[in-house]
Amino acid sequence: MGAALIGGTMFMSPAGAQTDTPSDLLFVLDSSNSMWGQIDGTAKAEIARSAFEGFVTGLPDGTRAGVMAYGHRRKADCGDVETLVPVSELDRSKLVQSVKALTPRGKTPITETLRQAAELLAQNDRPGRLILISDGIETCGGDPCALAEALAKSGVDFKAHVIGFDIASKADQAKIACIAHLTGGTYWNAKDADGLTEALKESVAAVEEKASLPVTVLTAADKESGQPVSGPVQWTVATVDDETVVASGMTGGSVEVELEPGSYVVSAELGEKAGGASLEVSDKGGQQTVLLDGNLPEARVTPASPDAPATSLLEVAFEGPGLDGDFLRVVTPDGNRLERDLWVYVRDGNPAKLALPTQPGDYEIVYVWADSGERVLAKAPIKVTEVHAILTYAPEVAAGQPVEIAFEGPNGPEDWIGIVPKDGTVDDYQGRWTGTADGSPVTLQAPSEAGTYDVIYVTGIDQTILTRQPLTVGESAATLQADSMVEAAGRLNVTWSGPKAPDDWIGIAPVGSDPSAYVTYERPDGDSVSIIAPLARGDYELRYILSTSDGSKILASQPLKITDPKVTLEGPSEVPAASYVSVKASGPANSSNFIGFAEPSQDAWSTAPGAWEIADNISNGVVEVRTPEEPGTYELRFVLSAGDAEIVARQTVTVK
Repeated sequence: MGAALIGGTMFMSPAGAQTDTPSDLLFVLDSSNSMWGQIDGTAKAEIARSAFEGFVTGLPDGTRAGVMAYGHRRKADCGDVETLVPVSELDRSKLVQSVKALTPRGKTPITETLRQAAELLAQNDRPGRLILISDGIETCGGDPCALAEALAKSGVDFKAHVIGFDIASKADQAKIACIAHLTGGTYWNAKDADGLTEALKESVAAVEEKASLPVTVLTAADKESGQPVSGPVQWTVATVDDETVVASGMTGGSVEVELEPGSYVVSAELGEKAGGASLEVSDKGGQQTVLLDGNLPEARVTPASPDAPATSLLEVAFEGPGLDGDFLRVVTPDGNRLERDLWVYVRDGNPAKLALPTQPGDYEIVYVWADSGERVLAKAPIKVTEVHAILTYAPEVAAGQPVEIAFEGPNGPEDWIGIVPKDGTVDDYQGRWTGTADGSPVTLQAPSEAGTYDVIYVTGIDQTILTRQPLTVGESAATLQADSMVEAAGRLNVTWSGPKAPDDWIGIAPVGSDPSAYVTYERPDGDSVSIIAPLARGDYELRYILSTSDGSKILASQPLKITDPKVTLEGPSEVPAASYVSVKASGPANSSNFIGFAEPSQDAWSTAPGAWEIADNISNGVVEVRTPEEPGTYELRFVLSAGDAEIVARQTVTVK
């Protein structure tokens, strides 16, 4: 056995590891506060959870896998790292269930997570493969690049694949991509749900050894003197098409890197000097010299106000190079980005609209130049002031009824108002929420169960509850009056009373079935509804269902029996083609039942073209039906239609 001491922890690995031993997989999910950020209206945490759940179902049998997460239990705790499922034989259900309850709360301790993950994978004396999903960089002061480099040199059979999720800045990408690049793994830059799903699939395929690629040589030189530069030059290489960082963590005046043929952008930094250049790589590799320059272009940042409420949108005018990738960002006074990274591209308009953090205090707004390593060209102070929210609504409401809520608050990006159980968290809304973007008031539906609840105002920036106020929900009642028997596919007239919530329904369901079950239904309207009975004979229940986002509840029910219909059908035995004939008929009349001509081999749904009439048009026991255009032998049929179709009467007719 071989051993390596990394960060105070002894990692054991087999001497001369067997390459044919299947790798253990450990998935690490970012559940820090920044994962509340949204893509196309959906929280990144929800997108990641859904993508992971779908991906797990496709893992091959025999896979050994586990799950780790960070930032999901406590707000400012850099030790909040937890193994949810130890690496073991594949249990898809356990893996999926382990991530369902994850709620973004805390910081991003990537270095500590990497250390624990490497330690966990090393315990099994098998090749270890880490697959990390993160939407941000280290926020606990660690250096994941340094730890990744140490792991790579330790002899431990460990490789990390990293999926950056919605990280626009190449500089930020490089700060986590280095984990993959230094340990021999792969980095992906996923920008949406589809990209994340695809990256997860590729990450498992990438567990195998990568084929060698052409070598490209990168050299740094001083722009003024043209002389080569020595020292710890930091290098980053990104693709041109989607700006994914494909190489990072490399240090030195001249470095070699394996790259696939294609077009790239290279950035190099050394202290106050930086530079960038385009790079073309052929199947034989490539080479590029990057000139480092300490001169920066001028820029200016001018907030519309020196102070602004927390979570609000602040207009910021700016001057600067205006490159496509340049952006404005909110940072701490010492220049560090926030846990929830708040930024906007300058290409999106001037003045820019920049979201402010939830926590009051002193911050800076900086102009970041995308060229040459993303350097700060200008900054301006901004004081974020405390913000409050006020909610006004009727304090008592019946279950399922609408609650109109007037509000005063910051109305920041993605702010929302919801109803949760008393003292509940932002995770307990059960679909009872609405955004504030359209202004005050908003309307929510009260829960289906009576009890005490809270109405909450939540900031979209980091899901902080600004205020909560009580709401008492009382019982709702309903009544039904209808016949106790109805013919199959006949009309049942129902007189009702009830809350008439937006999604309520009156329907027919199997006896004892779940409240959400039904065979057929109608929405309550006026003081009565007409329901077409199902075809299947037997015992059912007629129900009034209160339907809300937290489930369905039976407010009223009564027994109902579906009986055989009384049907008569009598027509001429011979009829001329393409003419109308009088047919004597009686039976359940509704717009879906019909009388028509069909060939004997046709199913119950079929008729000769145009040769049918709905049963609603039976008048005084007679209905006029058009005969088929083609001569032949047909059946005259009475057909019931209610979900399925059934021929309940027929006679043979010759068409001449």
